Amino acid sequence: MKKINSAFNKAMSFVSARIDQVSEFTKPQKKFLKWIIEIWVMLPVRHNFLNVYRYSNGQYSEKSLRNQFERKIDFPALSDSVFSPLKEKECIVAFDPSFIKKSGKKTYGKGYYWSGKDGQTLPGLEISSLALVDVSDETAYSLEAVQPPAGLKDGKQMEHYVNIIGQNKDRILKYTKYVAADAYFMKTGFIEPLLKMGIQVVTRMRQDADLKYLHKGPQKSGKGRNRIFDGKVDVKNIDKRRWEVCYQDEDVCAYESVVWCVSLKRIVKVVYLKYKKTDSYSILLSTDTELGGEKVLQYYRLRFQIEFLLRDAKQYTGLEECQARSQTKLYNHFNLSLMAVSLMKLTCWATQQNKSQIPFSMRRIKTWYYNKYITETIFSNLGIDVRPVKVCF
Repeated sequence: MKKINSAFNKAMSFVSARIDQVSEFTKPQKKFLKWIIEIWVMLPVRHNFLNVYRYSNGQYSEKSLRNQFERKIDFPALSDSVFSPLKEKECIVAFDPSFIKKSGKKTYGKGYYWSGKDGQTLPGLEISSLALVDVSDETAYSLEAVQPPAGLKDGKQMEHYVNIIGQNKDRILKYTKYVAADAYFMKTGFIEPLLKMGIQVVTRMRQDADLKYLHKGPQKSGKGRNRIFDGKVDVKNIDKRRWEVCYQDEDVCAYESVVWCVSLKRIVKVVYLKYKKTDSYSILLSTDTELGGEKVLQYYRLRFQIEFLLRDAKQYTGLEECQARSQTKLYNHFNLSLMAVSLMKLTCWATQQNKSQIPFSMRRIKTWYYNKYITETIFSNLGIDVRPVKVCF
């Protein structure tokens, strides 16, 4: 049956062409990925091997699906192929761990992890997600999601997070040198290793951050070390004479300054946000002192786009529905769920001329692919050819 030349079918043609360009994939993997991505987006039920088989129209058996997921898929290589046009645009990388509900005793990585939604530590899994954020489009695309082994203590857990970024260092630096992370990562054990990689960090500081002004006046003559600091920053009541306004709207006024961070033992760029309605404040930090204060604020706000990516994957592409237990199958399932959302966002929304007026809707895309599947299945079973008939005069 001839396929309708719609934007959605053009999207799958683009994805298919990009998969063919990935030399790390074997021919069976390329064939499988071209097929599974559309099925994964369309699937209206829980995303497990049995349900995928039921909607496969006999192309893959349940055992074949399990065998395909047992071979690790190089998703970072796929992201290199698919998102390569973004190298010409302004981007940052967002990093965020996410809690995944999972029962069972034999599942790889099962342990107790912090759930931000529930506000407590719960039994389950965790994935550490790296996402590429397009600054102009204000949207995130998945690069890779990796599980930590169970039972890691806090120090080892931070080392695991750093290793994930280190393994993707060359890939990240092709797009940007900035990584945005939430306040949990305002730690020396996270920031110092990234700086050695050539990566700058944008994050949020504690409310009681220990900061010192840098001395910019004349130095005294005679022996002794030159004066470095010029008093401590009172974060509850900053000296506005030493700060510059970098951004202002009806809700917040942002001030920027270059100061000394005691915990990191280095000079940093700090953006102080004063909220007008509540009279509260937040403190943002950038390890790049040359980065403008308004950019620091913009980059940190864009960090939240990774939350929308994770939300859509949980709601529409089965991020929390994996019934497998092995490390490789879990890795493939999590990354396929995130990549499916990213591919649909890139091909079906980001290419539109009026995208600023049309919000991205994964639900709409999923509904279209499901309707397409039902229509093609009905006509195929009835043996009806729906191709248009040429009439010659």
